[in-house]
Amino acid sequence: MATIKDIAKKAGVSITTVSRVLNYDKTLSVSDTTRKKIFRVAEDLAYTKKKKAGAIKDNIAIVQWYTEQQELDDLYYLSIRMGAEKRAERLHYKVHRFFANDSLSKIKDVKAIIAIGKFSDQQINRMRQVTPNVIFVDFDTLAKGYDCVVTDFDNSTEMVLQYFIDHGLTRIGMLSGVEYSSDHQLKIVDPRFNVFKDYLESRSLYDPANVFVGDFTIQSAFDLVNNALKNNRQNFPNALYVANDAMAVGALKALHENQVKVPEDVSLVSFNDTAVAKYVISSLTSIKVDTGKMGAVAVSLVDNIDDDDDDHTPQKVIVGNRLIKRESSL
Repeated sequence: MATIKDIAKKAGVSITTVSRVLNYDKTLSVSDTTRKKIFRVAEDLAYTKKKKAGAIKDNIAIVQWYTEQQELDDLYYLSIRMGAEKRAERLHYKVHRFFANDSLSKIKDVKAIIAIGKFSDQQINRMRQVTPNVIFVDFDTLAKGYDCVVTDFDNSTEMVLQYFIDHGLTRIGMLSGVEYSSDHQLKIVDPRFNVFKDYLESRSLYDPANVFVGDFTIQSAFDLVNNALKNNRQNFPNALYVANDAMAVGALKALHENQVKVPEDVSLVSFNDTAVAKYVISSLTSIKVDTGKMGAVAVSLVDNIDDDDDDHTPQKVIVGNRLIKRESSL
């Protein structure tokens, strides 16, 4: 790697002159010819200016829609935040962290806010009053005029459904949930449901009786599957698409307690592929979501903000997924 000393030697000037020119020191009395020569030599040698270690570029706020305890219970959102903080540290941003039980009025003097999760219009407006630079993760806000980073729900859902069909499974069910923003002003229906419904309807395989909706928790999933098996075991789906790993754990528990074999009787595919997926019995076939990447991309969007751009065009970044095959599916 070229150094200032190398440039000075090739340009025939002092190290101090090179340093001051490359740092755009306007007080330096040097001819334009010399300046151009220094920049040309620097370019020829592919010189890259080193960043000072630990130099803080700016402040950003990360707003998690969960409380700290809820986050610990849901590794999906914890991983997104950790991915964002890791990238922020690498890019020399100082992070100020806020959770659901923290007042948004405490956020001050930040370049941008990275909002992880789902937020009501009222919450969005409060963040917007702090800074116009609000980037959402795991919440499609493109239509609202805000940058966002989301996972690929559509293609992932179709991938799972075709996987079931390719294995001869046509009685396909979905185990999903409904969420609410922390202020309970916004109800969020699983965006995968319409893809699930449309894909199966186009193949004459959709049955609304095979859709079970809870609240994304282990207990909710256990109750839904257990009740369905008690009421109509004979017609229970032979393939189950589950919205997250927590619900998949609850579903497995209910299936095992009702002596339903996995995957022989019911083939199950989960979503997220958090650490728990590998260690439950049966280990979960799951859609692997690169949550860390989602958080990192959000910080990169912050880094690309042009403060002189008064007419910002919002963008949506979709991060792709892949299917990890384990024991819970054929």
